[in-house]
Amino acid sequence: MIGNTRWHWASKRKKGWKYFHTLPNPIEFKDKDYSQLTWSSVGPVPENIKLCPSKKIKLDDVPLISLPSNLGIDRALSSWVAYKKQSSLKSKEQDLIVIDAGTIMSVTKITKQGVFAGGQLISGLRLQLSSMANGSLNLYNPIIKTIPIETFQYETKNAMIRGAINGLLGLILKIHEETKLPIWMCGGDAPLILDELKNTNIDINHCPNLVLEGMIDIDQRINSI
Repeated sequence: MIGNTRWHWASKRKKGWKYFHTLPNPIEFKDKDYSQLTWSSVGPVPENIKLCPSKKIKLDDVPLISLPSNLGIDRALSSWVAYKKQSSLKSKEQDLIVIDAGTIMSVTKITKQGVFAGGQLISGLRLQLSSMANGSLNLYNPIIKTIPIETFQYETKNAMIRGAINGLLGLILKIHEETKLPIWMCGGDAPLILDELKNTNIDINHCPNLVLEGMIDIDQRINSI
């Protein structure tokens, strides 16, 4: 999966799949043949990488109902796998919320019938910070080492981080308050957010590789036809 800020990989091993994530590096991969690689993208695809168009997983391949034609394939794939996982919990078969805490935090609602029921988008943690830095003369993009604990921060960089993370937490808490639905979460910032939510009673299932699991499942479906 070619993402906005990272590339995401799944490699078949004897005992399952190994998942790993890299920074975009078109030069490193330009002389390698990936014509047999199953792929998809939400970010720009470098022209010099040899990918086969017929091996691309598209929105039409995802068997959820009423998906908008412009929905990001990553949202569709993560929602499909979360829906399958939720449906397998027979005692908890119900609507669900899927949150991908990546460059853009996407929130997607899927009904228990597998119907796309809308969602919300908000700038992710690092995009919020870079937007503040790019949009203001006196702010600089901070490096996130830890999330500041106190609500009110003295240092500007910590105030930026605390404010940005609180914005994301507020969205999740609001959605849970309104729906009380189980949440399935993936994305690079998920561990930070989950740590902030650890003392709440929100039902969150952390599955860091939902999107790649979705690609694997769809690819197997296509090849079994």
